[in-house]
Amino acid sequence: MMKQTIIVAFALLFSASATAANLGPTYTFEEIEVVNNSKQPIRNLTIRVAGSGDGSDRVFSCENIIALGICQQRFTRLRYKEGGFIVDWVAGDSDRQTAELGVKVPAYSSPGIPLSVVFSISSEGVMTAKFKQNTPLR
Repeated sequence: MMKQTIIVAFALLFSASATAANLGPTYTFEEIEVVNNSKQPIRNLTIRVAGSGDGSDRVFSCENIIALGICQQRFTRLRYKEGGFIVDWVAGDSDRQTAELGVKVPAYSSPGIPLSVVFSISSEGVMTAKFKQNTPLR
């Protein structure tokens, strides 16, 4: 009987540990910012947020971003589920470009304060993305 009790106790302990591992902090974001660091205008940019929590994708767009310009959109908080952002855009007179960007939440981020997603287009036309933590006063 003692042996069975110990086995059951270990089984419960391991299952509780596995369940707790899936319960990480919940992060939200409420702004998308696109920074055009190139010398070309960016047109028809769309950002698709895959699996944004409510079962449907969210789509954001910026029609025209001048060279060295910024496009920002704020919205109600969305829960961030680790996944990708699908971005497509036209730079200058070139063909439409598409990129799928995965973004990791920095370890120092606080789950209670919403994040912003910052997409940057380099002078060479390469798209990168990162999260930044908004201040509570913003």
